[in-house]
Amino acid sequence: MKECSVAAYKQINSDISPITRVPDSQALKEFRKIKKESQTRFWSRFGVTQTSGSRFELGKGIPPPIAILLRLYFDGIISDGDLWRAKRRPCRRKVAVNPAGYGIPATANQSIHAVAP
Repeated sequence: MKECSVAAYKQINSDISPITRVPDSQALKEFRKIKKESQTRFWSRFGVTQTSGSRFELGKGIPPPIAILLRLYFDGIISDGDLWRAKRRPCRRKVAVNPAGYGIPATANQSIHAVAP
């Protein structure tokens, strides 16, 4: 995190609920403003749209996966670079499952059914 972010984090960390350990909505908004980032830029690193980020900053509930990412981010366990690399990483290609459930790619299904009794 940047130097100004560390000071902001220490202030925010004192206001964190011990149960959820996620900063409250006002602290999230203040932290984003200290970083001088738009809602779109700040929240996109967590895979969140600007609209959802705005709702979180207004006090709406944060889903557990996002809350975990926020906690790891504010605890300094993951960085901006980690989040951006994870976002750019390609997803695995899905494999179609044949009717028998063997996980064989769909292109091979036809030849298997032709041979199978």
